[in-house]
Amino acid sequence: MGSPVMAGGNQAAAELQAQFPGWHVWPSSAGRWWATRTGTVLDRQALGAGRVMTVDADDTETLRAQLVRQSRLDQAARQ
Repeated sequence: MGSPVMAGGNQAAAELQAQFPGWHVWPSSAGRWWATRTGTVLDRQALGAGRVMTVDADDTETLRAQLVRQSRLDQAARQ
């Protein structure tokens, strides 16, 4: 029997990926949630303050909050 975190993991991951294009989302076998940027790998200078290539969290809501923050930082970097 799977862990509660993994139950519905594929659907939750797909929903987050749809909400945050440019990110690959998955639940780990350890029960944590991860997201990493897809496409071009950015170096530290290109990322700038606070922007990261990969984020992780205990649950999908915390991961979503981190992805929202990254999206805002990305938008600010483009301005």
